[in-house]
Amino acid sequence: MERLIENALMYGSMVQIDQPHLVERYNQALNAFGLAATRRNTFSVDAMGFSPEIAEDLNDDEYLDPLGINRRFIIVSPDQADMPVVNISFSSTPDLMRAFYVENSEAIRNLTLKDVVYGEIEDASYRVDELDDVLSIKRVRFKLHTHNGLLEKSQQLAGLIETFEAEKDAWQDDALLGEIVDLAQACGDIRYNQIAPQQTQFDARSFWTRHFDGIYVFHDEDDQVVVIGDPKQVHVDEARRPQDRFIAMTDHDAVLDYLTGTGRVEPLNLEWFGQSGIMDIRFGIFCRLQMSLLDVDLDPCAITDVEIDNWVHRNLSQLKKSKVFRQLHELHRVVLNGGQPDTAGFDAEMTLMSVRANPDHDDWLLVNRFLTEFLPYDFLTRFIVNKQAFYRDYETFSDTHREYAVRLITATYFPDKQELWSALFEEWRLSDA
Repeated sequence: MERLIENALMYGSMVQIDQPHLVERYNQALNAFGLAATRRNTFSVDAMGFSPEIAEDLNDDEYLDPLGINRRFIIVSPDQADMPVVNISFSSTPDLMRAFYVENSEAIRNLTLKDVVYGEIEDASYRVDELDDVLSIKRVRFKLHTHNGLLEKSQQLAGLIETFEAEKDAWQDDALLGEIVDLAQACGDIRYNQIAPQQTQFDARSFWTRHFDGIYVFHDEDDQVVVIGDPKQVHVDEARRPQDRFIAMTDHDAVLDYLTGTGRVEPLNLEWFGQSGIMDIRFGIFCRLQMSLLDVDLDPCAITDVEIDNWVHRNLSQLKKSKVFRQLHELHRVVLNGGQPDTAGFDAEMTLMSVRANPDHDDWLLVNRFLTEFLPYDFLTRFIVNKQAFYRDYETFSDTHREYAVRLITATYFPDKQELWSALFEEWRLSDA
């Protein structure tokens, strides 16, 4: 993974913690979690306070996620709000953390001026032993603490102020007034400087989780829950509500029917496939990897488009045996020449390889992640929306394959991440969408 770290494909956007008082506060939170304090003077953290350096010291990448549920967090700087979240067990965790920062930005800024904020994202389950432990997760609460009690004191002060305003003779209660003054000296005037976060509960709807070897949980408007995963890993006979449903990831027809029937994927969008650049990206990746597999001395980074065209012409009969090539070749032909694709030969899996999420559906981010499960060769898209799959795949790559992946991602995605993101997932909407 050193190559990924060196090229900012892993741990690339993090906050540097190098001020003694911030290091001390981080250690206070570690101690509160029963973890050893760090002796480092500088380290980096993500939005939730995860630090690769601390993980290395503790020899535990899951030190803030010990059971893969009820994720812990440490906030020492409001700058963490703009950072990504790494090492996730649930795809919803980054969105929940981002929402927490947005809804409570003033309180976080005020709290971190004097204290460290730490805690966990609490839900209905304490650990995941069976499927129902995951299905029960519908709403989460940010359970918060501060080392010096700033949050707790502000909450206590708010209660006393409420009592003072509600009771007619409270101004004669010297003990009450004295307590309010003492707490105000520690917290400031909370009527004007918000200290306590106001929004700490959030809905956790559809998500992916690494439990059960990776499953997707979709919530529908009719209160139905649909789980898509590996039937060898999920005990589908476990107690579930009658309206809930399990679909095997390998049952491509059922998967496609569900995604299209609920409006989660848009119909085949040739304008997007051609104009977004995804067609050329996927065709180039597939061909270069196939060419380098046949010739181990061939550097995929050095293969030109002309060499790809010549290679395809020479090997067309053999390539047509590949489902990936047939799908790409047919859509490539139609985009260049116009007309409608001959999808009669497309099975459900090939269709899942050809579509994207409906940008107007609430689950569009999760669905785009899900669709990359059917595109294992497209490491660029997997890196953008499904980093866990990319990192897992990267471990199996040859050295030349790794170098090719790093070069393509840094050259294609890094120059303007938002522009590529919009082109791949938001622009080129169907006219009737």
